Amino acid sequence: MRAFLAVLMVATFAFGIDKSDVYEAYKQERYNDACYLGAKTYLNYRDDNDFLTMFADACLKVDNINRMAFPAMLLVRDKSARSNSVYFLTILYQKKLLYKSLIDGFDVSKYKFPTTNYILSKIFVKYAKKEYKKFGDIYIFKDDLDKTKKYEMSLIKDKEVFKIVLKTYINDTLERTRIYW
Repeated sequence: MRAFLAVLMVATFAFGIDKSDVYEAYKQERYNDACYLGAKTYLNYRDDNDFLTMFADACLKVDNINRMAFPAMLLVRDKSARSNSVYFLTILYQKKLLYKSLIDGFDVSKYKFPTTNYILSKIFVKYAKKEYKKFGDIYIFKDDLDKTKKYEMSLIKDKEVFKIVLKTYINDTLERTRIYW
């Protein structure tokens, strides 16, 4: 039975997904597919910094922050890869601290991170500086560059897990909802 499973696994990898499938999905801006396929194949390409960076970036583009931790930890082979790793892991760590703060009341104001352009990173900085208005359990943030844009952050409980809900509004019209856990 074990021999059969081993042969099945090897056949799946040999005739299954390879990095060209991930690159093609990324190139076609099918970032959810690139993130999913990258997760299935990244260990086969753990020495390929370009592949790992593309995989992590695809996951970031679809707000699948937890999944980008795997490639980010493997980005160690050169200066550029290490910089990319810091970028991805900074966003992940900010999300984890924000999550802990919202659920457990943990004070994040003492933490300083490199600045990134990712929305949750910007919200983390504003939250840590207490640059928000709070109405009940909803935090309202204004965008620094676009006065027509605002963000609402709250928690929901889905089964046994809390999730952060971040809504983006433009001129008071809901434009996008992101969910993190």
